[in-house]
Amino acid sequence: MTRPTITGAQRFRDDDGSPDPKVAARLAAYARGEAGDRQVLAALGESRVLVPVVAVAGETEEDDSGLTRDKTSDIALPLMIGEDGRRGVLAFTCVDSARAWRADARPVPVTAAEACRAAVDEGADAVVVDVAGPVTYAVQGRFLTTLAEHGTVPAPKDDPQVLARIYRVTHTEFGIERVRVHESDRADLGIRLELERRDDESLRRVADRLTTELAPLLPGGVELSAVVRADRRA
Repeated sequence: MTRPTITGAQRFRDDDGSPDPKVAARLAAYARGEAGDRQVLAALGESRVLVPVVAVAGETEEDDSGLTRDKTSDIALPLMIGEDGRRGVLAFTCVDSARAWRADARPVPVTAAEACRAAVDEGADAVVVDVAGPVTYAVQGRFLTTLAEHGTVPAPKDDPQVLARIYRVTHTEFGIERVRVHESDRADLGIRLELERRDDESLRRVADRLTTELAPLLPGGVELSAVVRADRRA
C-alpha cells in the first residue's frame, strides 16, 4: 500500500509521515480523560502536522470546440463546516490518519502554529486534528489564537490571562498580603495566599470568586491554600 505524497518545505525533507510519539500519547491520554487541553497543546505546539491541500479552478478558457477548461488553478485548504455552522481547518498527525479521511489526500507538512495561523487567516473557528480518528481533537478559542500568535500555549502559572484574573480577585480583598502561583499535581494551578490574619469567611469568598473567574481558563480547577505570615502572628 502506498502512502499519500508528502510535499512541503525543505525543513521537512526527512519526514516520513509517521505520527509524533509524544503527540500520539497525549491524544490517547486525552481520550481516556487523563490529560487536558494544555497537555495536548504542549505536545502539539512542538510538532508538525499535515494539512491537506486541494486544487481549485482559477481562470478558465473556452477551447475551439466550445468546452470550458481550467487555464490556471490555485491551491486551497479544505474547510470542514459543522452542524452549528462553525468552520474548521483540517490537520492530521500522520499520513495514515490523512488517508483514513480521504485516500487521495495530499498532505503538506507545517508546524501546528502555521496551521493555526492559516485557520485564523481563513476566518475559521478551529483546527480539527485527525477528524477521522484515531482521536479527534479541536484547537479552538483562545488556544487557537495563542498558538497562531506565539507558537505555544503558556503554562497556567505563566498565562497572562490567568494571572490577570487572579489579580482582579485578590487585589480587592483586604488581608491578602501576597499571592503565589505554582504548579499542582491535583489541579491545573496551585494558588497560595499569604494572609495578614485568618478570616474563614473572607477565604470562602475568595475561593468562590477564583473558582468562578478561572473556570473558563482552567477546567481542571485550582488548588488553593492559605497561610498567615509568621511575622503577623500574635
